[in-house]
Amino acid sequence: MKAKVTEIGVRALDEKEPIIILFGEGATESLREYSVIQKFQENRPLEMKKGDLLKIDGQEYTISYVGAFANNNLNSIAHVTLVFDNVPKEDPIVNGLYLSPSKLPTIEVGTVIEYGSLGV
Repeated sequence: MKAKVTEIGVRALDEKEPIIILFGEGATESLREYSVIQKFQENRPLEMKKGDLLKIDGQEYTISYVGAFANNNLNSIAHVTLVFDNVPKEDPIVNGLYLSPSKLPTIEVGTVIEYGSLGV
């Protein structure tokens, strides 16, 4: 399933922080300042799992960990935190998708994010 970036908050991207916080278009103004807003092109449920792929403008990332709340929040309010770092042994982000490689992508308005299972 594909989503398109429609807006980038003024404090959303920081090269020192290996995370991108995604929200749907219903995000509040205060959340928008720190978030990348995505709009899904379809309306069907997502169930991301360890080993699945996420593509950002064609750059492939493998999901190494899915936080306990990630799928529920992704499906209900298009919210998930993309983490471009190793999964910590304690307290991983409960709404996080930890991705490998740990290279922060370039995100712009119009960037396409593809959520997909292996072989799909």
